[in-house]
Amino acid sequence: MEYMISAQPVKTLTEILENILEAPVEVFGDLHVVNKQRELAIKTGNSTLCFKIDYEITFQNIHQQGKMLNKAELLLLPEELPVFSSALISQSVSLPTNYTQRLVMETDVFCLYMESQELPELFAERFAAALKAVIN
Repeated sequence: MEYMISAQPVKTLTEILENILEAPVEVFGDLHVVNKQRELAIKTGNSTLCFKIDYEITFQNIHQQGKMLNKAELLLLPEELPVFSSALISQSVSLPTNYTQRLVMETDVFCLYMESQELPELFAERFAAALKAVIN
């Protein structure tokens, strides 16, 4: 009797996050950091200001069965906020009970701070899907 052995490599957390978030992941001990950039166009009066904004997503090991402390900070235009929020909560995996978010209104822009303790790939998938809803 012959047995087949699977030769599929096991992906590391870094590889999983890079694939989901489409960005490189830097690792500093138990902290995984993803730095991304997006373009914003803010209209004020008759002019439009276009600029690139950096944002950061972090995943820190809290030694609880694969769960990590996941954080993201993102600038959104007023018209993007409802699209992002709707896409965030409509994911097949619901938000965890320990999910928190804080919203700060700056001049013509919302700053959204998100935090949860859950499997990092779930947080990353939910965040990436919500961001794609805004960008597309």
